[in-house]
Amino acid sequence: MSARLLLIAIALVLAGCEKTNHENIDKWTRTQKGPGKLKKALTDEGLDADLSAHAGANMIRMGNDPEVREAFEQMSPARRVQVIEKLAPRLWDVARIEKEDDLPGAPQITAKDALIGLRKYASDAGKQQIDTYLIDWYTTIAYEGRAKVGAVLGAAVMRMVGPPGGKKLMAVANATIAAPGQEKAKLRIGDELMIGMAASGNPEAVKYVLDIAKMDRGDATLPKRAMRALHTAYVNPGGLFDLADPAALAPNLDALVAIAKDESMPGTAVNDAIELIRAAGAPACLAPLIAMIPYPHKEPRFRYTVAYAAILCGGTKSFVEVVKALPDSGTYAKDDLNGAVSGEIAKLTPRASVLDGLRQLLADNQRMSRWVAAEALTLMKSVEDAPKIAELAGAKDKLVGFWGDQSDKGAEDRKADPTLGQRAKDLAAALTSGAEPPK
Repeated sequence: MSARLLLIAIALVLAGCEKTNHENIDKWTRTQKGPGKLKKALTDEGLDADLSAHAGANMIRMGNDPEVREAFEQMSPARRVQVIEKLAPRLWDVARIEKEDDLPGAPQITAKDALIGLRKYASDAGKQQIDTYLIDWYTTIAYEGRAKVGAVLGAAVMRMVGPPGGKKLMAVANATIAAPGQEKAKLRIGDELMIGMAASGNPEAVKYVLDIAKMDRGDATLPKRAMRALHTAYVNPGGLFDLADPAALAPNLDALVAIAKDESMPGTAVNDAIELIRAAGAPACLAPLIAMIPYPHKEPRFRYTVAYAAILCGGTKSFVEVVKALPDSGTYAKDDLNGAVSGEIAKLTPRASVLDGLRQLLADNQRMSRWVAAEALTLMKSVEDAPKIAELAGAKDKLVGFWGDQSDKGAEDRKADPTLGQRAKDLAAALTSGAEPPK
């Protein structure tokens, strides 16, 4: 063999046996066969973990993050932990944004998303480190913009990292509120910022959002947006992330009650406050809701909304207490009462326990207790209770407001409010005959 051919053969052998080291891992990002070699380096569990991590980081830089995710899914658990421990700092070097008010570029977004995606495979210590990176990435004055970019929204990340993220976002909100130059026009407190604070599950952050709802910043939408942020986090995230931990609501129940009773608040904010009280869960939600039922709010539907929430909060064990909180002095429309109270009670289970509670109410001396009980027993088609309902036929209590708002009707077309006795007689007759409850 000639010397020239020998040199070529040696070169080919050396090329085929190219060593996996940091220098070559960087070189492979620029060669035709490099992607395959990087993938092999990432998946080789006999290789030093830092080399595999370096290969994975380069694959992500090249846009091959789906292959990286697939590789981690197939790795042994112990190996995943080792590689992620080395990979996370490398990804952070790419994801880091130097200036707090800058928005990220594509490589930074990709690296950030990779940190989020790999977090589930990390050890507890590894997750803490990744959370630190993510909190630093998001919680700057540029949060509103950063929260909207990438595969995962900022609120979902705050839900994932928890209270520490909420604490840092409070500082962002402070910076927004205290920023100079707001004498003529206040800076807008963004929706993403408020949802992020709420979703973090930090009780202090929840309190801050409630405080924001009451701030006068020349923004008529602020109360609605602040309460909707909390509602999104604790009542209906709409698939964006898992419900936030309701434990953060419990220390803020008094503030939620105050907003619910504040007649200067928009109706949607009031409704959100009531639903948030319910979202705190039993038994914490029950007492504040029951205490609000008699409150003389200017909005007629307030009482129904609160009673409905209280029934959902306490369920079968508590509906008797809820009904007894309805003041006899109030005005009640039959359809609204059945929709929010009697009808909801009729849906509760177990049936025997519900019937027992309704029979207690039927024997009570309060007008509303007896009326609600009669309506609910009829809706439940409890034929055996028809005689007891019929015994109320002599009750003279007027069911004021029974037909609802009749202001659009002439005097001759308006129906007179029945007495409790008249309504009870009609309900008992319907039960006995098997007819539908009278309208």
